[in-house]
Amino acid sequence: MKLNDKFLIHDTGSGEILVPVGEESKSFHGIIKLNETGSVIVHLLEKDDLSLQEILEYFYEHYECDESIKGDIELFINKLKEVNAIEY
Repeated sequence: MKLNDKFLIHDTGSGEILVPVGEESKSFHGIIKLNETGSVIVHLLEKDDLSLQEILEYFYEHYECDESIKGDIELFINKLKEVNAIEY
């Protein structure tokens, strides 16, 4: 999966948000406020086409976390899928 190029990551100065642009803004009327984990995920998906397992491995290698983070990451990715922010 990869971040849909119809969504931009914007730094507001107090955090990052994901914003639909162009035609996508006609079907999704909102923004997604990103916490630190969400920000890492969207930046990873912006650069590479990654599987859920590859994202999890990145977190296991770079952060002090265990397999309990999997549910939170899956939940966030499902939210991104719901608003068409992820392409396959």
